[in-house]
Amino acid sequence: MMRVRQTTRRIIPFVVPARAAQVEERPTATAAISDSRCAASTNARIHYHYGEAFSKTVIHNTDAKLSKQVRQPSKTTQGTRKALTWRVVDIAVGAAVGVMSGVMFWVFDGLSYGLFPLMTLILPGSAALLHALFYFPATLGSLIVRKPGASAYVLLVASFVEVVLGTKYSVSLVVIALLQAAAAEAVFALFRYRRWTLGVTILSALAIGIVYNFYLLFFYYQAFTFFSPRGIIGTICELLSAVAFAGFGSWGLYCALRKSGVLSRFASSHKEHNEENA
Repeated sequence: MMRVRQTTRRIIPFVVPARAAQVEERPTATAAISDSRCAASTNARIHYHYGEAFSKTVIHNTDAKLSKQVRQPSKTTQGTRKALTWRVVDIAVGAAVGVMSGVMFWVFDGLSYGLFPLMTLILPGSAALLHALFYFPATLGSLIVRKPGASAYVLLVASFVEVVLGTKYSVSLVVIALLQAAAAEAVFALFRYRRWTLGVTILSALAIGIVYNFYLLFFYYQAFTFFSPRGIIGTICELLSAVAFAGFGSWGLYCALRKSGVLSRFASSHKEHNEENA
């Protein structure tokens, strides 16, 4: 018995401190776990706030870019607007073309008094072969200036000069000029004032010839119908005249002016501008 008690006394001091040590170690482990949880929570908050701030920054930048794109038009749109805006030099050159055309109209008008009756006597309706001499500046002016309304501007100036120099026509010249200019402008506007080729010029000339032919049949040659021999011959001659003078004639004059260097301040002076400008 004495030996058992002594052995128990020897073992207890070693067991009890060990248990005490385990009890003392538990708070330390719990503290470590709580510290790690706090750190993770703090990191999560930091990442959350950083992510929220980043997302707000991205959204703000995106909105700013979109608003900037809405406010500022594209470079292509700005270039197109600039190309179609009238300048002082455009007005001056268009007026010069109109004045020269008006003088030519006055000369042609004087010659027509004896020439038109003779051609009508030979073949009724054949006088229309020379009609395009009075509206070729519509296509020529657009080819040179290349601005919306150039045809109307040139023809109106030419009509005013012809009236000042003296002609039997007065107000009707303005009406005819506006009709012819509207037909020419419609074709160039169809191609958005970007395509300046011989084919488009001929189409514009044909449009003028068709409109002017119907104008003559309705207001001047009311005794003849469109399908009468006089009407058919006059229509064919009118279209041939339009293609010859307002089509090929205007294109030839434009090419001659371009090669001479007179059009150096215009986009029409460059060969590449004859094709479509995207």
